[in-house]
Amino acid sequence: MRRQLAAVRRWWGAFPRLIRFLLVNCAIGVAGGWTLLAGLLVTNTGNLRTLILDSSAPALPIVLLATGFAITFGSAAMGAALMMLRNGEDDET
Repeated sequence: MRRQLAAVRRWWGAFPRLIRFLLVNCAIGVAGGWTLLAGLLVTNTGNLRTLILDSSAPALPIVLLATGFAITFGSAAMGAALMMLRNGEDDET
């Protein structure tokens, strides 16, 4: 198990620091977007859950919504994180 974790650490460490920063913030944004989507479906806001479940193929609208939320919130989180960087924080030192 430790060898597998060491391999993952080496693989993750091979990425440049700025790319790792962007990937982490993208994952945070995607998780936030999917959490919001789950909340919308659980609370049935605007009868969204009812409309989806009454359709002939309910998986398609869920996949489309999840993709849209992931792209939107992932991009917003990456953009916000980049804008909050100070000068020189992204340098490879």
